[in-house]
Amino acid sequence: MTVLTIRASRRYAVRQIVNLQKPDARPAQGLMIELSSEGCRISSVKRGDFAVGEDVTLEIGEMALHGRIRWAHDGVVGVRLDTALFANQLTSLIAMGRGQDELVRYGT
Repeated sequence: MTVLTIRASRRYAVRQIVNLQKPDARPAQGLMIELSSEGCRISSVKRGDFAVGEDVTLEIGEMALHGRIRWAHDGVVGVRLDTALFANQLTSLIAMGRGQDELVRYGT
């Protein structure tokens, strides 16, 4: 049986180590496995319990994105970004999460 799921924005498979920071707490490391312009899914979260509605900062390399926990269970969390990513930011993060080097990302 096929299940049709309609989503607000397209999701992309990635594989990127990230830090998830709650206010006044040490960052938890996880693996971002899915990314869209409005949020992401992070698995293997190693530290801290995350509650729905909690403010978090997602650190990807030198970039910091602010958002809120949308759902959390079994070491996997969904983060809804406060501000949607611009197309160039999304493209750059997808390329980084797929291990593409700088030359490939910019088409030279």
